[in-house]
Amino acid sequence: MRAEFSLVLRQSSLAKWFYVCSLSSKNIVYKGQLSPPQVYNYYHDLNHVLYTSHFALVHSRFSTNTFPSWDRAQPLRWAAHNGEINTVRGNKNWMRAREGVLQSTHFGAELDLLYPIIENGGSDSAAFDNVLELLVVNGVVTLPEAIMMLIPEAWQGNEQMEPEKVAFYNWAACLQEPWDGPALFAFSDGRYCGANLDRNGLRPCRYIVTNEDIMVCASEVGAIYIEPETVVQKGRLKPGRMLLVDTVEGRIVDDKELKLTTARRQNFASWLENNLLRLPNIVKRVRRTKNIDPVIDSVTLSTDPVLLAFGYTVEQLNLLMLPMVTNGKEALGSMGNDAPLACMGTQPRLVYDYFRQLFAQVTNPPIDPIRESIVMSLEAYVGPEGNLLEMKPEQCHRIVLPSPVLTMEEMNALKNLRLAYAAWVSRTIDITFPKVEGLLGYEHALNRVCAEAQQAIDEGIKVIILSDRNIGPDRVPLSALVACGGVHHFLVLQKKRAKVALLIETGEAREVHHLCVLVGYGADGICPYLVMEVIHKVVREGLVKDDTDLATLMKNYRKATDDGILKVMSKMGISTLQSYKGAQIFEALGLHNNVVDKCFTGTASRVQGATFELLAMDAFEYHERGWPSRQTIIPPGMPESGEYHWRDGGEAHVNDPVGIAHLQDAVREKNQSAYDSYSRNAYEQIKSVTLRGLLDFDYAKATPVPIDQVEPWNEIVRRFVTGAMSYGSISMEAHSTLAIAMNRLGGKSNTGEGGEDAERSQILSNGDTMRSAIKQVASGRFGVTSNYLADADELQIKMAQGAKPGEGGELPGHKVSVSIARTRHSTAGVGLISPPPHHDIYSIEDLKQLIYDLKCSNPRSRVSVKLVSEVGVGIVASGVVKAKADHVLISGHDGGTGASRWTGIKYAGLPWELGLAETHQTLVLNDLRGRVIVQTDGQIRTGRDVAIACLLGAEEWGFATTPLIAMGCIMMRKCHLNTCPVGIATQDPELRAKFAGQPEQVINFFYYVAEELRGVMAKLGFRTINEMVGRSDMLKVDDSLRTPKTQYLDLSAVLKPAWQMRPGAATYRVRPQDHKLYIRLDNKFIDESEPALNKGLPVRIDCDVVNTDRALGTSLSYKVSKLYGEEGLPKDTIHIRMKGSAGQSCGAFLASGITIELEGDANDYVGKGLSGGRLIVYPPKNSKFKAEVNVIIGNVCLYGATSGEAFVRGVAAERFAVRNSGANAVVEGCGDHGCEYMTGGRVVVLGTTGRNFAAGMSGGIAYVLDTAHTFASKVNMGMVELGKVDDPREIAALRGLIEDHRHYTGSEVADRVLHDFHHLLPLFVRVMPLDYKQVLVEQAVKAKEEKLRHSVIDLVPSRTASQVDLASEHLEEVLHPKTLSHDSLTPGLKSRHSYESSVPDLEDSMVDDSTTKQRLAKLDKTRGFMKYKRLGEAYRPPRKRVKDWKEISHRLTETELKFQTARCMDCGVPFCQADTGCPISNIIPKWNDLVFKGQWRDALNRLLLTNNFPEFTGRVCPAPCEGACVLGINEQPVGIKSIECAIIDKGFEMGWMAPNPPPSRTGKKIAIIGSGPAGLACADQLNKAGHSVTVFDRNDRMGGLLMYGIPNMKLDKAIVQRRIDLMEAEGINFVPNANIGVDVDAQALVKAHDAVVICTGATWPRDLKIPNRQAPGIHFAMEYLQLNTASLLDSEHKNGNYIDAKGKDVIVIGGGDTGNDCIGTAMRHGAKSVTNFELLPQPPASRGHDNPWPQWPRIFRTDYGHTEVAAHFGNDPREYCISTRDFVVDEDGKLTGVNTVRVEWTKDSGGRWKMEEVPDSDKFFSAHLVFLALGFLGPQGELLKALGVKQDARSNIQTPSKKYSTNVEGIFAAGDCRRGQSLIVWGINEGRGAAAEVDAWLCQNTRLPTAGGIKQRRFVAPPSNLIDGTTPLAIKVEA
Repeated sequence: MRAEFSLVLRQSSLAKWFYVCSLSSKNIVYKGQLSPPQVYNYYHDLNHVLYTSHFALVHSRFSTNTFPSWDRAQPLRWAAHNGEINTVRGNKNWMRAREGVLQSTHFGAELDLLYPIIENGGSDSAAFDNVLELLVVNGVVTLPEAIMMLIPEAWQGNEQMEPEKVAFYNWAACLQEPWDGPALFAFSDGRYCGANLDRNGLRPCRYIVTNEDIMVCASEVGAIYIEPETVVQKGRLKPGRMLLVDTVEGRIVDDKELKLTTARRQNFASWLENNLLRLPNIVKRVRRTKNIDPVIDSVTLSTDPVLLAFGYTVEQLNLLMLPMVTNGKEALGSMGNDAPLACMGTQPRLVYDYFRQLFAQVTNPPIDPIRESIVMSLEAYVGPEGNLLEMKPEQCHRIVLPSPVLTMEEMNALKNLRLAYAAWVSRTIDITFPKVEGLLGYEHALNRVCAEAQQAIDEGIKVIILSDRNIGPDRVPLSALVACGGVHHFLVLQKKRAKVALLIETGEAREVHHLCVLVGYGADGICPYLVMEVIHKVVREGLVKDDTDLATLMKNYRKATDDGILKVMSKMGISTLQSYKGAQIFEALGLHNNVVDKCFTGTASRVQGATFELLAMDAFEYHERGWPSRQTIIPPGMPESGEYHWRDGGEAHVNDPVGIAHLQDAVREKNQSAYDSYSRNAYEQIKSVTLRGLLDFDYAKATPVPIDQVEPWNEIVRRFVTGAMSYGSISMEAHSTLAIAMNRLGGKSNTGEGGEDAERSQILSNGDTMRSAIKQVASGRFGVTSNYLADADELQIKMAQGAKPGEGGELPGHKVSVSIARTRHSTAGVGLISPPPHHDIYSIEDLKQLIYDLKCSNPRSRVSVKLVSEVGVGIVASGVVKAKADHVLISGHDGGTGASRWTGIKYAGLPWELGLAETHQTLVLNDLRGRVIVQTDGQIRTGRDVAIACLLGAEEWGFATTPLIAMGCIMMRKCHLNTCPVGIATQDPELRAKFAGQPEQVINFFYYVAEELRGVMAKLGFRTINEMVGRSDMLKVDDSLRTPKTQYLDLSAVLKPAWQMRPGAATYRVRPQDHKLYIRLDNKFIDESEPALNKGLPVRIDCDVVNTDRALGTSLSYKVSKLYGEEGLPKDTIHIRMKGSAGQSCGAFLASGITIELEGDANDYVGKGLSGGRLIVYPPKNSKFKAEVNVIIGNVCLYGATSGEAFVRGVAAERFAVRNSGANAVVEGCGDHGCEYMTGGRVVVLGTTGRNFAAGMSGGIAYVLDTAHTFASKVNMGMVELGKVDDPREIAALRGLIEDHRHYTGSEVADRVLHDFHHLLPLFVRVMPLDYKQVLVEQAVKAKEEKLRHSVIDLVPSRTASQVDLASEHLEEVLHPKTLSHDSLTPGLKSRHSYESSVPDLEDSMVDDSTTKQRLAKLDKTRGFMKYKRLGEAYRPPRKRVKDWKEISHRLTETELKFQTARCMDCGVPFCQADTGCPISNIIPKWNDLVFKGQWRDALNRLLLTNNFPEFTGRVCPAPCEGACVLGINEQPVGIKSIECAIIDKGFEMGWMAPNPPPSRTGKKIAIIGSGPAGLACADQLNKAGHSVTVFDRNDRMGGLLMYGIPNMKLDKAIVQRRIDLMEAEGINFVPNANIGVDVDAQALVKAHDAVVICTGATWPRDLKIPNRQAPGIHFAMEYLQLNTASLLDSEHKNGNYIDAKGKDVIVIGGGDTGNDCIGTAMRHGAKSVTNFELLPQPPASRGHDNPWPQWPRIFRTDYGHTEVAAHFGNDPREYCISTRDFVVDEDGKLTGVNTVRVEWTKDSGGRWKMEEVPDSDKFFSAHLVFLALGFLGPQGELLKALGVKQDARSNIQTPSKKYSTNVEGIFAAGDCRRGQSLIVWGINEGRGAAAEVDAWLCQNTRLPTAGGIKQRRFVAPPSNLIDGTTPLAIKVEA
């Protein structure tokens, strides 16, 4: 009746305020939106003396939900719960789906009236109550049984559980997924009253039983005072257990009795045995009649179109897939995610990328899936569900999948399921559609698939497989996610989802995140067949190390994906896949509601975004990669994307090379213009990366103010903080530099979670201090002591980290140095685990307690809570503010990290813009904003970013990555490898020595940011920050920046002004929180301890305590720490004796010298962070119960204790001594997860323990008295070993601890043990961490050696030095056998090495090939840059090489190249392909890596992707890439050029460079004028696109500059001709001797072709117009070089048609390559002398301040010509700072020399260089030949006039910016004629760019790549044969 009534109400106007609490005849529900004291005043009957009841169930909640309502309050009809049901969305969906199969004999036909079973709009508690009510009222199961079904124990894999219970839970799992989450459920139906704890047991539940048959059960002990002598039992509810009182029978029903009785109701085991379909059996049965082995095609990885069509990229394969396959783990990344959001990027993205994983923070805890795997399970039951409302065997007739990831064999078996089980028929539904249907086909296909799924169910199909296997040239796939979500929600809506298993067979999914999203939206199983085919091909092509076999690799992939899914589930606190499936634990970022409503119903999508048309556009773009509509010849291989590491031409990154370089220049040189360039560049980047990139300031609304009225910069910087980077993740040098800088500024630096040494607080001699103002308190609690907390201005609770929210971390042992170990209170060499935040910050109540603890530990510090942006973070933040936080930090998803799995970096968390706006709005709306400071961080770079953050609601801002960049970080993204080459993110001493950062650089950065912010404030009319906070009305969306991808993004919710939502409410912090510290019991302790604090005198204090007395002793410890530091007071100086039930955190952070003795009991967190104090807890002395079997202290005691002692007479609840790192403790029993993550100290357990003991325990030792011999089965053996206690000193220490325990607590157990110690000693099990044991052994060996060294008898040397020779010289060897060592080399050997260093070691020089191969196989690529030296190409001796015209150098050998490629670091931001690096954006790190691996052909393909002619650039390019190489900052750069040349030479040698003409022609004819680098590159590209290309050149040979401008010894002309012949064979027509515009009619040429490209170069030489310029013997350099090469090629100089320098004095005026070529040519002619004049000064030997890396280094270099002159004549030919006055001729007019004068260069007042002649410095130089190498002014003018092409002011051809089209339609220009004189690589780049533009102009699209070999996307809709007037065919023509 109530359900019907409620349904009617919901449809009426009464719904908002009318609510039916209960119509029960057994229970009365009292409910009110009241605080607890108000209840009795409101409900007077509760005060009545005659009012009695068997039980009372009370629930009072901490209101995080800021808008309480009746329907969202606890239902209390059947249940109430304290906690969070994380899976509620999935539970609701599945319950809705089950309505289609529900039948009830109890309700009969009226069952339909109850639908929907779960009422809409209710809370998670209400939803649970609805289902519980249905099960109980239906009558098949009792209330306790229903609870068991909905909230099962962790039964999977629990070998200690009774088989009957396992079978019951297994039966229940076939019917109902667990309602999972950290929750304590209380329930009652009038007869039973009980409580049940979730499987992980995080929520506290304590109970006492009295001798008067009264039970009190509550979240805390001491909630009601009970006389101690009446108590007969004190207990706690264990994880997954049930506490039940049967009021009819008047007894407590034991959990085991209850559950075994239930489990024995039916023979569930036989039901399962007879009905359950297990996957291995299915595979085995199908194999009998059908071959189900996968068939792998013969296509290679690099040529597989399917990989391209599913969007695979090189980065995904190398960074993500291969590590999973080879290591069985997800790949690690670092430095966060600065790539575009899926909704912002221009490249196509998979639909999965639009989904962000939600994670647990504050309201519920994540789980550790590794250390607490006992509660996790990936098992799931699929196929038609049975009827939930009955109990019969057929309910078990389902398929059990051990993992959602299926192999191809398993999927093939399931496709043929009827061969195994005739009643089980499966059907495969094709989710591809015809390409001809265009964009409209996408949604049409989705509708078809949904209809086919419904039809299949109607036809009795039990397994539906959605497959995209039919992908091909004519069929485009739907996204498997769109299909899965669409079908799942469609079937849920039709109430048919529970009738079928939904499996996905897709080539699209490959990453962990993809699989998680599919499962989250309803997939029962997934076969990612394409990645599995890739694994087959990886093996076939030999791409894995160590020749690992296929089965192992496949197993590794399965393990990596399974572990990854568990990790993602655990981040949300979900334990089982069944609960995660369909739970939709995601937020959509950038998906339109049309898509969400249809496929992802109920998912939050706050900013709208991509429609079905845009998703279809991406699908077609991917498909076009695999099967292009137009054939274009592109080197095989998967494309680069720039999604993970920056790539030129790829996706934008916030941190790009230009920005990094400008910032570092700005802060090092105080260069304002460099900062301005950095800021402009940062804005350009974020326009296509972040949401704020779309925003602009609405200056039109503002009234500007003068900038001098704006808050000064030195005040603003006090609001700046640096990120929480721990010492350990970054070096001490970097960490302390940040601290010094921030302390000077008055801002704040952050310790991170790694602690901080007290010494850093000392003031240095110059007044600086290395103290971090913000001390972080994270889940690892490393170094968190009372003193650490007392020395803080802010204590930051790290709830989550932006780059990996919901996760913990791990610092491997090799990174834990002695210094780090000291700081973290751990052991050097032993790894440290940082657990997920689930010990004392897993709920709002517990977070409130921790805030209180920290405030007590340092009352003057503000307490901050770090949250990460996600949907609902505003409500969480309001709860945090209500919990009395002083400060809230909202972190963006994109923050940096030292190390995290890529899944976390890329897909967890949301932009801070969303989280900050939501937080600010929610806080203002609830009038909480005035009590708290709000801060944000996450890739904040500039004053503009700060201004936007301020307008969205933040008054403080965090910076982490950018200050690191300011100090020298170059975004290597190798932090996790400990190989940071600039000494920042490393602990390697060798690398730390390279750190060059200074505090001034950080200070300069913040100064520039503050000044930029002030400029924005002045323009917007804000004088102070406070005025500006939250003024989002001053922001607007810049619609001019919208692209087809962003056209539907709606940021109106972000820009909603909070101050308008609640006028008058504060919008920034105006008042402090009231922590009520003035009513603490500690104040009494402090007062009474004055003698101890001031004089060190002993003090004794007695008091009574109740459970509202929290954090006892913490404030007293603060006083001790402030006065006495880390040392504290002597032991037991202050002794406090308490009686009663202590509140939470008793003795938290208790300092040395304080003893707390508690007679009674205590709640959670006893001794949290114990810092040297002593804790003693024992039951009241008049208690009757046995202490050793009763619970005395609560959960998570001694969490993070660093030192001190604890003696507990009684049992501790769950997670005792978790993360203990130094305290000694004795306890008489403990619950699950004891000693978890422990790293130090000693723990003695004189009783039983729970499960999972020692999980993650890496240090310290535990001793457990195991009288029952059951302990071993409860230990997590992952990191420990068990043994006996047999060392005498250890035995003595153990006995000493037990004696102390007996002394302090009067323990009877301790007394018994000590009386029978020798008999009981063998029963003690010693739990020893393996790593810790190894370190202790090593330390013992070192100590022994040290002792021996010190104990040697030291005699006077003269008495021991023998004066007598031995009789035989060999006798000494017999008497004193020596072991070989480095020091044992004889002096003779050492001296031989000193002068014969070039002679290799004999052993090295005689190795065979196999040894060489072994050494090469062991080369260290990770640290190669440190181990191996640069090796350049070998040059022929200068005196020999000048006698011929052969090339001057030899290539490196393959062995040498392997060493050189090992030096390449594969930078995250490869500067080598940036703007100051390689102009053609060669993907240098990639082909270096391929050469290192021996994959030469792949390396060639990767090289040819960006460079048409590596054989030219590898020989003659000056290698700007090497100048920009990151290694070049402090080492010799990688020898890139040599490797490039070796790759292409290998390609020709192996025959790989064979002609490959296009298969078809477009019919378009193109003329290219000029055959230099630009012309040839343009021709090559256009020919590849299928056009008919003719190249015209005025010379008799093709090649332009390559043929005639570069001499043969630098570039052999046979190599040029080889390339031209290859191009001719591919169909390019070459026409020499054609001087267009002079000999050939230019207009006729234009008419005969569809397009013309001018590539004539800059051939007009700069002249030197001084007296006697016309004298014979004065030539332009190019004339000299061209005639020389022509004569050499025509006749080997026999025809004499060249300028011969033999026997002549030669002067070359001008430097550069051309001048050097003239020098080298003259030397080969046999010149008498060669002199080179340069007007400019000699460059410095190293970079100057005005020439910072990564600019091309303007340093002194010696080229081949200079070397040759020096070898012949003994001196360098160059004369610097010299100006030629005139040429000198004799009376016959012949040249005899030149007159010169020296010049001097100085800077004027404006900083400009000026030249002045040096007086009396005239000098005559003899010369017979003078060559002018002064550069070029531009192209020759005849052609340009003939074509009517415009020129710019520099005489170059004029084109629009970044375009190649001229003012004449159809005529384009590329190369030096357009950009001016430049390098050959620039010419190639120009030609490629022009080709892409010409191709697009002729055909309206192009597949020709440009920068970085990456195709630039054009948003053009494909044609469609479907007609739909409502849907546009095209979105926009072009981005």
